[in-house]
This record gives sequence, C-alpha cells and structure tokens, in this order.
Amino acid sequence: MRLLLAAAILSLGAIAACSADSSSTAAATATNPTADSTADSAQVILDRHVAAMKAGDLDAVMADYADNALVIAPHGVVAGETDVGGFNVFDGKANISRLFAVLTNKDNAAGMASMTTTYESRGNDVTLMRWVQFAGTPQEMSGTDVWVIRGGKVQSQAVLLNPPPTRK
Repeated sequence: MRLLLAAAILSLGAIAACSADSSSTAAATATNPTADSTADSAQVILDRHVAAMKAGDLDAVMADYADNALVIAPHGVVAGETDVGGFNVFDGKANISRLFAVLTNKDNAAGMASMTTTYESRGNDVTLMRWVQFAGTPQEMSGTDVWVIRGGKVQSQAVLLNPPPTRK
C-alpha cells in the first residue's frame, strides 16, 4: 500500500511541478480553510523547516512531521526502505529522521546555509517548495519538494532534483 502511495506522490509531484503556470507563482500564505484553525500555515511550517535545516537542528526539523509521514527522496542520499524508480521511501518519523540526520550534519552545512527557497500553493494542502543551493557556482543544486501538510503536520514530502545546470 505504501509503495502505491509513494508512486502516487511521485506522480503528483511531477504533474504539479510540470503544470505550474505563471498565474500561480505567489508564495503560499494561507492554510486550508478546512484544517484546524490552530494549525500553522504551510508557509510557517516550511519557513521553520528551512531555518532548522540551516541550523542543523534535527529535532526542530522533525517536530513538524506527522508520526506516520512519508518522505520520498532521490536514491543515494540515505538508504530508504523501498527503491521506487530511483527514489527511496522513508516511512514514519523514525525512518525520516535517518534522512534528515544526514542532511543536517556538518558535511551538508554549507549547502543548507546557501539554500534559498520559494513556495507555491497548489491547493488541497499541497505546496511546492523550490530551492537552490550554491546558486551560480559549479556546485549549484536545485529542485522542487512537493509537500502535503494537513492539520499543522507534514503528511508527505517528495524531493525532486533538477538536472545540474549546463556549464559553458
């Protein structure tokens, strides 16, 4: 079941990333009107996530994830539970923390410190976070994370990397 969910999230991420139009590039600032009114907005949660990543604070990174959250990340960052077409699936907070323990460690601090982000609400609790690390350098990396946030907790996240920039 989780494998099917992982495939569906990957498909959603690819469709959402490819179907973005210029009329919907405003930053996400509102919560889902049907969500708990005490829950933080997606932008607040993602701002907090990025700040915690930059600070290398694993506990703060994990605080906004639901216990049964699902993260799909490119193969090779950290071994996941299931390899789905070049992606690893991290099911549940304990497994997700393995991924973020690597991403928040000192070896990745420079990339996190250089990261810039923008957000785009796609409705139905889905927010795209576009990010760039080491912009304008030979080490530049970028991608789009597809987030599903409900009731103030991250339910799922799919990390999609862009191809490296072409150097002339």
